[in-house]
Amino acid sequence: MNKLVVHLVNGEVIKGYSSNFTPLKPFFNLKQISDGPVCSSKIFLDKLKAVFFVNSFKGDSSKTDSHDFTMAPASGKHLIVHFYDGEKFYGVSDIVHRDGSGFFLNPIDPKSNIIQVFVANTFIKAVKFED
Repeated sequence: MNKLVVHLVNGEVIKGYSSNFTPLKPFFNLKQISDGPVCSSKIFLDKLKAVFFVNSFKGDSSKTDSHDFTMAPASGKHLIVHFYDGEKFYGVSDIVHRDGSGFFLNPIDPKSNIIQVFVANTFIKAVKFED
């Protein structure tokens, strides 16, 4: 199962596990982590900002991922995704599809807690390509 941190367009952040995330279906199931009983939810892609596949749910709040593209893998397109809420994500992607539900990126920081991100096209303000 993948560890996911799901960011919704309404600002809500949900942490949990999923084994069936795909951008090809309208929703995926998420087993939410919480202090109470485990609950499972359907997460609809049209409500997404982004889905972060992570190593750990704890992360490190004192660490900021690098925005230095010299640390990024040489293969793939180096880009900055600008979200409507002002947040930016610096990453690398082999394929950028702006006509589908979204696309996957990898962080440029090799020490990032983030393994991969799926960004939803409906919440992207702009994509800027870096050389």
